[in-house]
This record gives sequence, C-alpha cells and structure tokens, in this order.
Amino acid sequence: MERETKIKSDSKISLADNLRIIREEHGFTQAYMVRELQLRGCATSKQNYSKYEKGQAHISASELVAIANILDIPLESLFAYTILD
Repeated sequence: MERETKIKSDSKISLADNLRIIREEHGFTQAYMVRELQLRGCATSKQNYSKYEKGQAHISASELVAIANILDIPLESLFAYTILD
C-alpha cells in the first residue's frame, strides 16, 4: 500500500489562508473545489476541505497538486502567497 504524504501550514506560511484566498479570487466555492477534487480521484469531503482552509486538517500531496491544477496555478503559489510574521 502506497503511503500518502501529508502537508500542513507551518509558522511561516499559512497554506490554509492561501487555499481560501486563491479559491475566492477565482470565484470558486468550496463545493466546487470538492467536486473537482473528486472528479480527479481525490476522496475529499466538503467537511475535510473546509478543515483544510481552517488549518484544522492535513492535506495530502496529491490533493494539493490537484488543487493547483483546478486553480490553474503553479503549485508553489500555494506556499508563497501569504507569509506570516
């Protein structure tokens, strides 16, 4: 069984805030993101996606790549958008 890498924000970069800000800039709802993630083979629920944007759950590397594809942005944009002080 393949092990999935999980990613979470740290003290310098808020992945949760970046996900929410960029999603909102694109005019997408959380429901839209979940539907698109599921179409790409990710087993993400609306509840889990909401937790990702609140920083309450780890996100898998494959989900992060899928999110970048849905948003049509480079993956590194999710890590560089907001730098915390």
